[in-house]
Amino acid sequence: MHSAPPAGQGRSVDPASPGRIVHAFRPATAADVHTAVDEAQEAACAWASTPPLRRATVLTRIADQLERHRDELATLITAEEGKPLGAARGEVGKSAEQFRLAAQLAYLVEGTTFPDESAGVFAYTLRAPLGVMAAITPWNFPLSLAARKIAPALAAGNAVVFKPSPVTAGTGERLAGIAVEAGLPAALLPVIQGQDAAAMTALLQDARIRGISFTGSDATGARLRAEAHGQARLQLELGGHNAAVVCADADLAKAAADIATGAFGLTGQACTSTDRVLVAEPVLAEFTDLLAAKVEALRVGPGDRDGVTTGPVATAAQYERLNELKESAVAAGAKTVAEAGFADGRDPAGYWVAPTLFAQVPAGHGLVSGEVFGPYCSVIPVAGPEEALALINASAHGLVAGVHTADLTTAHHFAARARCGVVKVNAPTTGNGVAPPFGGWKASSGGGFPEGGRQALDFVTETKTVYLTHGAN
Repeated sequence: MHSAPPAGQGRSVDPASPGRIVHAFRPATAADVHTAVDEAQEAACAWASTPPLRRATVLTRIADQLERHRDELATLITAEEGKPLGAARGEVGKSAEQFRLAAQLAYLVEGTTFPDESAGVFAYTLRAPLGVMAAITPWNFPLSLAARKIAPALAAGNAVVFKPSPVTAGTGERLAGIAVEAGLPAALLPVIQGQDAAAMTALLQDARIRGISFTGSDATGARLRAEAHGQARLQLELGGHNAAVVCADADLAKAAADIATGAFGLTGQACTSTDRVLVAEPVLAEFTDLLAAKVEALRVGPGDRDGVTTGPVATAAQYERLNELKESAVAAGAKTVAEAGFADGRDPAGYWVAPTLFAQVPAGHGLVSGEVFGPYCSVIPVAGPEEALALINASAHGLVAGVHTADLTTAHHFAARARCGVVKVNAPTTGNGVAPPFGGWKASSGGGFPEGGRQALDFVTETKTVYLTHGAN
C-alpha cells in the first residue's frame, strides 16, 4: 500500500481506515480515451477472426489465473471495498466461473438456417461481434460484475474498453493485468481510470464504441443514456427497491436467516439487497423477533478480521447518506427494532454503519419508498401475499422480489405476477448464478439486454441475414 499518491494521481482508500491509500492511479483524459479506442479497434479486427479455440483457451487461462491469485485478489477487494474476506474470496471464485462459462460461449456464436420461401434461394444468418465495447463497472462487486460484462464480449470476438469505479481502481487494474498475463492482447482490454468528465464524454460519444454495458445508480444511468451517441447499443443495470414477502405458512426461522443474508450481507451494498420485509400479520411479532436476533448477532469491523460479519460501507458519501437517512427516519417516527454490534479496536475514522432493523416507518419515507443500498431493512405488516404483490408492483423499480412460503401454488402465483426480473422463492434476494439471465424490469434496467449465460451473446453480437441465390429461378 502507498503512503501517498504521486502528484496529479487518483487514489483508492481503505474504508475501514480511510487514511490508508490502497492504490494510486493516473486519471485518464479524453486523449487517453481516443488512444485506447484506436488501439482496441485495431486489435478487435484480429481478435474477431481468431478461431474460437484460441479465444476459449485464453478465457480459460484467465479463469485459472484468477483462481491462482484468489487470496491476493480477495485481500485487494477487501482493502478497497470493505467486504469480509470470505465474501471477497467468493467473488473471485464467481469471476473465474464467469470466464469459464465465456470460454464455452466462444463456440456458441451461431447462425440459423431458414426454410426456402423461393425456389433457388437459401436464407441463413451470421452473427458477428460488435467490435469495440465499453464496460463501466461499479465498486460493490469490482471483480465479478466486470467479469460478467467483459468475458462474454471477449468470447464473441470484441475488444472492451474497461472503466472501473475509481473506488476500486486497483481491483480493475489487476483484473486487466491478469488477463494479459493469461495471453490476452493488452489492446483488447484497455483500462480507463478516474472520473474525468471530459474523458467520460469522449468514451460515450465515440461512434466506434458500438455497445455500452453499465451497472450503477439510476442517476448515472440517466446521464449515460443522455450522453451516449445515438448508435450505441445500451445495457444498463440500475437500482433496485427489493422486497421479501413472509407468508403465514413460511418456515420463519429459515426466512429470518435468508432475509438477514439478503438485507445485511455485503453491508447491504448490492442492487439485489432486501430493503423491505412484507410480513403476514399473524406471524409479524414472531418473525420480527427472529430477524432482530439475527441482526443483533452481526459484528461490524474490518473485513480482514476474524469474527467480523459486516465490513464498513465503501465510501464517505455512503456513510454520510446512510447516517442522515437513519436520523431522518427516526425523527419521522420510525422505530429501531435491533442494531448490530461493533468489533473492538476499529479505526474510528472508518465508515462504520450498523446494520439496523426498523419498524413503523412512515409510508412515504425514503427508507421504505426507494432504494436503500445500505444495511438497513424495514418490517412492514401486510394482510397476505396479494397485498404484498400490490406493494411490490407499485414500485418504479423491478429487480428482485422474494417470497417465503411452504405452498407451491402461492410460490408459482407470486412468481408469475411479480413485476420484476428475478424472483427468489425461499432464498435470499441476493446471489445469482452465472448461467441464468440477470436483469431488472421497469426503472431497474435499460436497453432490453439481460446479462449472464448464453443470452449474453445477444448483446455483444449483431445478426446478418444472407440470401444465397443458387441454381435457376
